[in-house]
Amino acid sequence: MELEIKNDTFFVLETSGTKSIFDSEAEAVGKLKTVVAKNPNLNVEQVSIIKVNVKGEKWEMAEIPWSKIAMELMRSK
Repeated sequence: MELEIKNDTFFVLETSGTKSIFDSEAEAVGKLKTVVAKNPNLNVEQVSIIKVNVKGEKWEMAEIPWSKIAMELMRSK
C-alpha cells in the first residue's frame, strides 16, 4: 500500500490499539466520532490523535489536545 502525504503533515488516530492515518485533523476527528458511537465503552485513556509533520530531516509529532478535539466534535454535524 502506498500513501501520499499532503503538505508534509498527516494525522494518526489511535483507538484501543488500532491506528489509522488521515490527511486532515477534521477527518481523524470524524472517524473518532464514528468509533465512539459504535463503542460507547471505549476507554478514553486509549484514544489519541497525533499530528505528524515530516518536513525536514526530523519528524515532529504532537498529540492534539482533547479541548481542540471536543471543539471539533461540537462543531461537526
